[in-house]
Amino acid sequence: MREQEPSVPNALGVVAMSHRILNRRIRNAGVAAVIAAASAVALTACGSNDSSSDAKGNSSSTVSSATKASGSDASIHSQAGKQATTLSGSEADTLRATAECQPGTLKATLDSAGTSQAGMNHRGTFLRVTNTGDETCVISGYAGVALEGAGHTAIKTTARHGNTYFATDPGAHPITLGPGKSAWADLVWTTTGVETAHAKYLQISPTGSNSHSTVPFAEDLDNGTLSLTAWSSKPPINA
Repeated sequence: MREQEPSVPNALGVVAMSHRILNRRIRNAGVAAVIAAASAVALTACGSNDSSSDAKGNSSSTVSSATKASGSDASIHSQAGKQATTLSGSEADTLRATAECQPGTLKATLDSAGTSQAGMNHRGTFLRVTNTGDETCVISGYAGVALEGAGHTAIKTTARHGNTYFATDPGAHPITLGPGKSAWADLVWTTTGVETAHAKYLQISPTGSNSHSTVPFAEDLDNGTLSLTAWSSKPPINA
């Protein structure tokens, strides 16, 4: 019996089916490749965006800060330059007028100012500070004071700022002192005999610094305690 040969149509069908299967696999592989490539691009894009965002954020912040700092410096230099070029004549005098008085140009003394301060176991006098320099300056606040005994020995001193028995405290405020001009403060103590301090000298520091004048002050006072007002443009005395 002779073996039957396969029919052409069947062979062609097998071939066609093989081509379809192959094409489907190729398409599937292509789709997978496309998906994989798209995923890789997406992941790369996401990673790139995050990194870029951070870098841009940091860079932007740094640049912004640098720009601001640079701007501030430029502004400061500009203002400094402007001030340097415009401060002349009367403006320079005004600037000098607002400068604080330096201890070396101030002379401190005691001054009755023609007023007697005595009554009810209280005694008083004025501190007077004079600008001995050539420039106008400003003084404010309270003087520093300290008692000394015989031989300039230190006496424990308590200074109380505010109203005194004879004067109302004007409070700390700037006082402009031209050359030769003075300011005053009221200085008061009590004499009831309570732990009396026998003073011979008084240290006066017009600005409260270590620089001071020492003046005679032969007074007996209670507890080494002094009351004083702030500096004033005239002797502060209650009417």
